[in-house]
Amino acid sequence: MLQQHTFQPTLSKNSRDCKFSKGFTLAESVIALGILVVLITGFLAVFGPAARTIKKTLSTDEASRLQASLERELSVVREGAERRRYRGDPFGKALEWISQSEEPGQTVIVYKYRALPDETREDGTLVPAPRELGIAGEDFIIRPMVRRLSDPFLEEDLNVVEGRVFFVKMRQLIFEGEALRVSDRAGVIVDPYDPGEDFSSDPEAYPEAVVAFEAEYYNLPTTSFQFLTEAFDPDDFLRPIFSRNLAVSR
Repeated sequence: MLQQHTFQPTLSKNSRDCKFSKGFTLAESVIALGILVVLITGFLAVFGPAARTIKKTLSTDEASRLQASLERELSVVREGAERRRYRGDPFGKALEWISQSEEPGQTVIVYKYRALPDETREDGTLVPAPRELGIAGEDFIIRPMVRRLSDPFLEEDLNVVEGRVFFVKMRQLIFEGEALRVSDRAGVIVDPYDPGEDFSSDPEAYPEAVVAFEAEYYNLPTTSFQFLTEAFDPDDFLRPIFSRNLAVSR
């Protein structure tokens, strides 16, 4: 008589262990997340300050460029109408630009524009390059420029402007005791030791050899010339992006 045998597979110890060890336990998951948080925190601690330093460096470079552009412009008199107006005297030009910088229509605008490298205009500045010229350094170059809002060449430049456009408010620094402070009076140039008479329209009578002033730089919300001539009011801007103490001399 045949006996029936029932087959029962035998699992090894390793097989039984694998059956019950798939995935991670809750404790293991918490530990792994903790390690990940520690790694991310360390990464931010190392690279966060570096990123902020890079950003600060770029901002400092741009601020230095804006400052240099303004200082250079206040130290020269351009050809043509400007040379006739100031009789070739850059100190007279500087005093007028500083004192009138908060007047409507006389705002000092700072920017960069595309220019043809070999063509100049009546005032000696480079002719703006058409937008269709595409090779920088060959077809056109980028030139920093400072003009007043009343300048007849400003609109041409803004049509091919590169990057952001800024404007500057300037006020004389005068002495209070032994320290310099910003004058409360806009639109005047006075004896810094004895504020009184306004010399802004008579530079030759100004008693000192140097005029120290504060320049506040503001970022314009648009590069549109129409905005500057129809909707722009410098009094609407109260927070400069940065300021510098500068000076001009005879």
